Amino acid sequence: MPLFETIVLATDFSETSVRAQDYVRRLRQAGCKKVIAVFVLDTIETGVVISEPSGFIDDEGRYEGDLNARIIRHAREKMQELMAMLEEVGLEVEPIIISGVPAKEIVKIADARDASLIVVGSHGRSNITSALLGSVSEKVIRTAKQPVLVVRREE
Repeated sequence: MPLFETIVLATDFSETSVRAQDYVRRLRQAGCKKVIAVFVLDTIETGVVISEPSGFIDDEGRYEGDLNARIIRHAREKMQELMAMLEEVGLEVEPIIISGVPAKEIVKIADARDASLIVVGSHGRSNITSALLGSVSEKVIRTAKQPVLVVRREE
């Protein structure tokens, strides 16, 4: 049985995530057969953005719904591109786009799908305790049962 047959790839479609995708493509040669590509709409971060005034009188929740819909629409478009790129090298891809707390959802999906590896990008732009890795990647490392490959952003 291959070492990393099923991989969870956490993505936010940033440059760092694109670097992580490249690592996953190369893991095909190491026996990877399936990639579960996960995008999590961060309910905490969107809540902070949404708490800012929208600049006009609006129905309660309408601004939040519009913003979330745009983010999800963009994620679907980017997920299609990601799937095509991974399928091109012979990987089976299961796309998942959900809302929630990213680290929790990533680990929950990895456990539910019996993944053998989690791949995450690290921005390193959050608070001081997480500055070297990034808060999502750091939380995934702390809570995952599987090995975690953290791909750092380019300097």
